[in-house]
Amino acid sequence: MADFEIGDVVGCKKFGPMDHGFQGVVEKVYNNSVMVSINDFDPADKSGVNELNGRAVVRQSEAKMIKAVPREEKDDDEADEKKSSKKTAKKTKKVAKKADKKS
Repeated sequence: MADFEIGDVVGCKKFGPMDHGFQGVVEKVYNNSVMVSINDFDPADKSGVNELNGRAVVRQSEAKMIKAVPREEKDDDEADEKKSSKKTAKKTKKVAKKADKKS
């Protein structure tokens, strides 16, 4: 499974109202899927694209990378900082909830 980022151009297989494959740009990345803005599609699928409002959520395993945006290298230190800040935020929320229950 490829790591997708916002701005990547991907190719997707047909599904739902689409009778042909299509290409689009990744707008949002989820855990196992990506939201794609449909840009290049078969003219026969115009009504299907309109039905989907020009967007589709596609499994990452079903999306094929066509053109990737430039990636920035992430340091291990930055990743550790993000994890520790999330843990601190969760602990703060738990403490606040306990204080609210006592009141």
